[in-house]
Amino acid sequence: GSRTSEARRQSGTRKAGEETRPGTPKRTPRHSTAGTPRKEKENKENKENKEEKPLPIAVQVEPQPIADEPRMTLMPANKTLDRELMLRIWRLQRSEVHASVSGLGTGERPTERPTPDIRRTGPRQPDIRRAPRREPVLKQSENAYRITEPTTRMEELERRVRGLLNKICPDNLKTIVDTLASIELKRAEELEFVIKIIFGKALVEPHYCETYADMVFALRTRYPEFPPENEGEKPHSFTRVLLNTVQNEFESLPTTFEPSDDDRAKFPSPEDLGMEMKKRKSKMLANMKFIGNLFLRQLLAVKVIGQVVHDLVGIKQDNSQPEEHMIECVCELLQAIGYTLDETPQGESLMNSFASRLKDIAGIKVNGKSAFSKRIQFSIESLLDLRKNKWQKKLFKEQAKTKQAVKDEFERDARSHGRNTGPDNMFSVQTVGVRPAYIDEFASQKKKTKAEAAPQKISFTKAHVKKCCQYFGEEKDGDSLENDWRKASPTAQEAKQGVEWLLEVGFDDERKSDTVAMTLAELVKRRLVQWETMKECLASSVSTLPEMKMDAPHADVMLHCLIARLLMLQDAFNPVVLKPIANFVSANDNRELGWSLLVGIVKKLKSEGQKDVLRKTLSMSEFTSSAATARGTTALEAKKQLESA
Repeated sequence: GSRTSEARRQSGTRKAGEETRPGTPKRTPRHSTAGTPRKEKENKENKENKEEKPLPIAVQVEPQPIADEPRMTLMPANKTLDRELMLRIWRLQRSEVHASVSGLGTGERPTERPTPDIRRTGPRQPDIRRAPRREPVLKQSENAYRITEPTTRMEELERRVRGLLNKICPDNLKTIVDTLASIELKRAEELEFVIKIIFGKALVEPHYCETYADMVFALRTRYPEFPPENEGEKPHSFTRVLLNTVQNEFESLPTTFEPSDDDRAKFPSPEDLGMEMKKRKSKMLANMKFIGNLFLRQLLAVKVIGQVVHDLVGIKQDNSQPEEHMIECVCELLQAIGYTLDETPQGESLMNSFASRLKDIAGIKVNGKSAFSKRIQFSIESLLDLRKNKWQKKLFKEQAKTKQAVKDEFERDARSHGRNTGPDNMFSVQTVGVRPAYIDEFASQKKKTKAEAAPQKISFTKAHVKKCCQYFGEEKDGDSLENDWRKASPTAQEAKQGVEWLLEVGFDDERKSDTVAMTLAELVKRRLVQWETMKECLASSVSTLPEMKMDAPHADVMLHCLIARLLMLQDAFNPVVLKPIANFVSANDNRELGWSLLVGIVKKLKSEGQKDVLRKTLSMSEFTSSAATARGTTALEAKKQLESA
């Protein structure tokens, strides 16, 4: 009864509160309780309880306005959410599943193929829901290529050899040579067949002519010798068969390059006929280049070269003029070997006679006009100018080189000229016709006698000094340079002569200036050359610098590199070598040239990144006093100008 009364009071309180709300509809009882004795009795008890305990009075309370609290937002000012922030939010709530997607799942689309199960071990069942795809059928021609097995021994040899030659490059030459040498040859005919393939590839790819020449030089002792067919003849060796092949190609040189009637019948189109003539001419010039590279590798003698040139452009008994294509062959051959020919007295004499004959040919006239075209005249003139220029030629950089050679050239160009990408940077000036360094080394080893216990002393010659410089430029090995230099046991006078020879090389060839300077600095560092000797040689070179610049405008570059390399020895540097410069700038006529010489030394140190060496150099009184004399100002002002140079 008490629970019922309390419920009634709460119900009355709610009803009183509801009356204050406007628009609230009245509730009607679901069914009436009148006429029930039990209900009437309960109603009387409720009335008595209402009379005893008054109902609480409902008080209307005015709602208080709630102050607007600032809402926190994660949206940045630029309306772009940070990726790291979104990842953090996702990591905090990735284990929770939102109610709106909790009942969703994944399934296969009706038209989609099921994902294959890689764990399936049985055979794959065909998909019958999709029509099989029809591949287009290509119509084969009658002469279509078909992979077949070799049927003869020669065919097998050709496949193996050509497959290896198609992969040749300077970097993998040793691997190709070893693989070719592992091919077993059983007859002399097989040896001739392999050499013909190699020779044919060399003529078709003159770009790799030097690489093929290196390859045949390495293979000359790797194949066996076969007995001759007739008694009294020489055996069939690799070198003999190769030279016979080259000689046969040279002797088959056509007397004229005018197309014959058979050629016109075989190639009716003028374009095809011109292309065929061009191929023949390229093959002819490639053969001459290959002959020159064989001579550089000492596979041909000098007298053979003299006979080849005489057969091409020599004076004939009937006084007939040589054909133009023969003159082109001579120019191609001499360009490939001219530098090496000039290195020996016999070769230089032979080269003089060749040059004289070419001059006479260029001056021949018939009926007041030149007997040869302008192209031939310019070819002869270019060859003669190349010889006057010490065989320095501007070559296109894209040629067969090893990766290390390309890297070294790039670093050298970056140091000296910067990383330019202009058209001039696509070319490089190189000495053509130089014999490979490993050939000289091989020749020296070949000349050794059996009495190695008492080896013969090496002569201290110009060739030996150049070889020491060349090896050091390639390997940058100071120990090897010292060993090679000491092998000849030069005296003090001979050492001075060697320094003069190296300076001559650097003054003549700008590209070799830095290599010569590094070699001389290393010799001084190891006390193989004394500082006084270096000062005397520099004094002679600096005093004649104006005359040298008339013949070689880049002669001062050698002095820039040499003085800079000596200064880079730092603590071992002796300022005595700066006295020749001080004496040179003391003359009024030499001050401008002397100032440019000092500026060039400073720029060389900057290009090598030697900031500490440059700072020490500018603090030397011998250096700054020479600069002040050359500039006609104080030493402090000259130092400032050198720093800003």
